Amino acid sequence: MFSVLPTASLTVFDLFSTPFHFTVPCYQRPYSWTTMEAGQLLEDILAAAGLVGDGAPAEPDYFIGTIILLDPAGGDLPKAGETEPRVFQIIDGQQRLITLSIIAAVLRDLGTEKWRWGGRRLDQLIGADSTAMASKDAQFRIELRNHEQQFLQDYVQTRGGCGAMPTQGIECEAEERLFAVREHLITELAALSDADQGRLADFLCVKCHFVVVLTRDIDRAHNVFAVLNERGRSLQRNDILKAELLKGVPPDRAGNALTQWESAASKLGPSFETFFSHLFNIYGHSESKIITGVRRLVRETGGTEPFLKTIVTPLVHSYHVLRSAADIELPIDAETRRYLVYLGRLPEGDWAPAGILALQQYQHDPTRATVLLKEIDRLAYLMRLLCNGKGKRMRRFAAVINAIKADQPIVSGEGPFQVTREEVRNISYHLRTLYRRDQQICKLLLLRLNDEIARNTTVLDPGDYSVEHVLPQRPGANSEWRRWLPDSEERETCTESLGNLVAVTPRQNDRARNQDFARKREIYRGMVDDSPVLAITRDVVDANIWGAQEIRAREIQLLSIIREIWGIDVVGMRSHTRGAA
Repeated sequence: MFSVLPTASLTVFDLFSTPFHFTVPCYQRPYSWTTMEAGQLLEDILAAAGLVGDGAPAEPDYFIGTIILLDPAGGDLPKAGETEPRVFQIIDGQQRLITLSIIAAVLRDLGTEKWRWGGRRLDQLIGADSTAMASKDAQFRIELRNHEQQFLQDYVQTRGGCGAMPTQGIECEAEERLFAVREHLITELAALSDADQGRLADFLCVKCHFVVVLTRDIDRAHNVFAVLNERGRSLQRNDILKAELLKGVPPDRAGNALTQWESAASKLGPSFETFFSHLFNIYGHSESKIITGVRRLVRETGGTEPFLKTIVTPLVHSYHVLRSAADIELPIDAETRRYLVYLGRLPEGDWAPAGILALQQYQHDPTRATVLLKEIDRLAYLMRLLCNGKGKRMRRFAAVINAIKADQPIVSGEGPFQVTREEVRNISYHLRTLYRRDQQICKLLLLRLNDEIARNTTVLDPGDYSVEHVLPQRPGANSEWRRWLPDSEERETCTESLGNLVAVTPRQNDRARNQDFARKREIYRGMVDDSPVLAITRDVVDANIWGAQEIRAREIQLLSIIREIWGIDVVGMRSHTRGAA
């Protein structure tokens, strides 16, 4: 007989409160989100809360998605007022739930007296209640597997843990990802004002919600998971938008309007919806609601037909060029392609609207377009090295968009592209421990430096590479590394130095880890089926010893290349800072 699975829509606060407690089954993969996925979740919530852009109103609620829980005891979903703690296994939704708990913990530890009540509420999201501690031996609302749980507990869940740094090193990739996500979220959330942090905490607790599906046996749980993740085609917002736009077009011209719309949708594919977010930023609206935003632009443009002809069609073409720059069949200037390839390695959220507008406005002046893209590329990377939050980056690029619209003269490093001495000082400081601060931007910087060393623009997928510490983060007690660098402080400084980092494949990274230098060199050279050694790694492969002197010399070399690329003297700033010290 067919039975309906228990299902409920619950706010984050309801889900992370008594009687819910969560464990991750042993067969589940470890935490695997990077700063990109975690950052996107935060950006989506910030946008829904009205905390990104120019003050767009908050949405009435934000749907985070469906999660599947398993109750091995075979019960139903808890009823209102139920206080007896129960432990549920997470079948689908682990990455989102853990990331939300990290967001909550960071907000809690950043919290001030101005919204202390919010901190207490966030504490309830993170820690287990006293009854569960006594009866279920549960310390926290979510508990992972042994080693990962200890790391999460020490450096996230425990009050004040988000301010602690690992003292024993990081032992596995899951811990590396947890730490990188924590650091990224700290950077993004610390950029908010105290008041906005409080508003975000409130929105997260009571306005964000899940649909929770409960199953009672493992086989059915995985059947439900397969069904919910089936790639079926449902009605998309694009379909609703198309109907909304075309209803106002006279029948005798509707065919032409439909052709323009479908041509644009076909050209961009799944990125068509993202295009509208960029479109709103170009026109200074920062709308979080796509349909409402499009209606507004259509009114301002004078109707559907001029909107399609003068805005959608030309800007879709520019966005297509921007996204397809790596395609050698695309007929674009080599320098333009170069900067678009580099920009394409970064998440699009902040720089893409300015890039689209530059390509569209100066399509008949490729030299000026390239000059603009070079400056957009420079600013985009430097803002990431500054570890600025998305709000700050978007404000900087809003000034760039206004300069392009006004057809202002573009002078390298001036006007909206200016980077102050204080910002250069901060970049220099961040470069000392960039891997700890943001693993993704650290990898992208290494790949960029690789191209400068190779004197060639490589079209590669950053996902195919990872960052490897040549001097390991946790060298063995009797290893040659400790003989070469016996002083613990110097060893730690050298470990995190940019001069100690290389880009290799994840498989090479896993094999290298704590090996001695001779073995690492063999691994970096690669096996028959490995990717060719990158230029950024070649000098390490050719070295005979890897001590403090070699690491410092390579660091200076790489910082000098940064100066050549972007015109900022991080070498001089580093020397000045050391001299002052």
